[in-house]
Amino acid sequence: MPDMQKRGETDSLVHWTYSRDEWKTFMRWKKMREGFFHYLLYRLSPNRKSKIPEITITHDQVCMDDIPEPFDDQGRRFTRINIHDAGIINVMEISYRRHGIQHAGLGEIHIPVPKGRLKEAIGVEEKLNTIKH
Repeated sequence: MPDMQKRGETDSLVHWTYSRDEWKTFMRWKKMREGFFHYLLYRLSPNRKSKIPEITITHDQVCMDDIPEPFDDQGRRFTRINIHDAGIINVMEISYRRHGIQHAGLGEIHIPVPKGRLKEAIGVEEKLNTIKH
């Protein structure tokens, strides 16, 4: 009997790991984007030195340390993917539309592109835009 694989494991587009500095830079960018107050709380938080996650992107979800965040399923519909220069880092942004009465609206997933992996990120962007549109 074959081993059971986790959902998304066989259709992984990319699997990224990060250096401590890359992740710290991304978290600073993310908190500043949420607002100065969020950034200040993050900087003052003693729990800031969290584990650096591994990220896997599949055709329908992003897994951060095996915790899935879907962007294309029954309740969410993929809309677009972009890579943009956020200063010292590049950030991949996957956008989706939520369906349903309670959670309708737009959602975004932000993923830092590791140094030296921009070409790979562009490949993921092209593949998802081709498959989903």
